[in-house]
Amino acid sequence: MSVTELDSTIGNTLVTRVTDNTDVPIRSLYSNQPAVLIFLRRFGCQLCRSYALKLSNELHPILKQNNIAFIGIGLERFGLEEFQKENYFSGDLYIDEGKKAYQTLGLPYLGWFKGITDLFLRSTKAWNDETKKMGVQGNLKGDGFQLGATYVVGPNDGKVWLAHPQKDYGDHPSVDEIIKALRDNIPDFHE
Repeated sequence: MSVTELDSTIGNTLVTRVTDNTDVPIRSLYSNQPAVLIFLRRFGCQLCRSYALKLSNELHPILKQNNIAFIGIGLERFGLEEFQKENYFSGDLYIDEGKKAYQTLGLPYLGWFKGITDLFLRSTKAWNDETKKMGVQGNLKGDGFQLGATYVVGPNDGKVWLAHPQKDYGDHPSVDEIIKALRDNIPDFHE
């Protein structure tokens, strides 16, 4: 599914803010400022944790400096407490109960066979090596076959500046790709 603006696709979809268990429409996450939205596979996934940590360390300071929201959206609560306790993500966290946004966006669900074979792909192995170097560990609790995505969106209508749905477990946009999307769309963006 090609998504050019989030508002018409998932803007009205409710997600639960982790800090106070309040349901808010996704539109509210980018209505007043640009946002980087990370749809995480699982809070317990070590590859997701290392990606979240990498973005938190390398990207989030630049986002704060430019008043850009940094949002993580998970599909269930399994592993959330540990994810927060270990400070893998420095942005705001939300839960998409029932995977409504994931499904509407058409984010792939791998199933058993593809889910197992994707463990042996080059990109998954490469990201797993990076994860080991970072010392990040995970668990197998929860839905392990749902893939996530990274979106960089503009304020108001949620025009998509970068859409990167995962093709496999190790498929993530680089920090440089995210920064380029922001730099190309925000005239006074500074690093």
